[in-house]
Amino acid sequence: MSVIVNICGMLIATSNFPDTTLQQFYQQYYHCKIERSYDEASTQIQPSQAVAQLFPQPPTWWPVFTADQLNSESFRLLIDQGIKPGVILPNEYFSVLDYFRIKKAVNEGAIPVAIYQMKHSKYFAAKATFSTALGLRPLAAIIQTGWDENLISQPAGSYIVQNDKEGDLDLPARAIQHHQHYFYSATTDAVQSSGYQVIINPPTDMSVNNIEYPHLGISWRINGTDYQSTPERVKTNPFGYFLIAMSTVVIPLDYIFSAHYPSLLSTFGSSISWISLLLGGFLLFLLIISIIRRRRINARD
Repeated sequence: MSVIVNICGMLIATSNFPDTTLQQFYQQYYHCKIERSYDEASTQIQPSQAVAQLFPQPPTWWPVFTADQLNSESFRLLIDQGIKPGVILPNEYFSVLDYFRIKKAVNEGAIPVAIYQMKHSKYFAAKATFSTALGLRPLAAIIQTGWDENLISQPAGSYIVQNDKEGDLDLPARAIQHHQHYFYSATTDAVQSSGYQVIINPPTDMSVNNIEYPHLGISWRINGTDYQSTPERVKTNPFGYFLIAMSTVVIPLDYIFSAHYPSLLSTFGSSISWISLLLGGFLLFLLIISIIRRRRINARD
């Protein structure tokens, strides 16, 4: 059963009443309060997608493509015009062909965007770390399940919120800044009504004159180590760089391309332990040889 809310005099049917943070966004960016309405007869009820039409603003957008659309005409046209679209990294694993196709797109200017799942948020850190080691360092995260108030408690950075479900209230079609978080509304509907939106897999006939890049950057934390990915580089401590460097050594590439990221995280930890053990044993072996040689030299003297 839907909930009827009043947004600036328009009755909107939503699947649930918006949380406090989403109400604050509407107040801040649309200057409009959201109130629950019990009068459904006085005004025609509108779909939630009609809200943006009440607040006209020049439409601006940024294109983002899924990995299977990197050979599309739309993607090639944008790259040829010097535009840097986003590319969504596969959620859990990808084949060798997928990797080289995505890597080629990134080398041409595409910006990696990693999928963020609220129920498995810790997997994002593992995926982002290994993607960085493979040269696919993410600069934004995309949430494909719609707005979640818990996003404001996640690591700082840019989050693209996709909501193609009918009945859910969208984020305001604006570039939203909330403390150290940046939120953007994403959709697969290429028909722009007003404001800023991220368009996923846009068609070839969209105007490129009103493209605007979002704020780029995302943070994560893994094994007590903080990472901050910026357009220039990834910022972390020396141990964090060590983990990134070692991930390309301890995990064979063919295993990376066929294994799930959560499994890679545990494998990476156990691999580091084995390497430390073998390194310690090798150093101990060298120490024993050094002691034996020194004793032999002393015996000859």
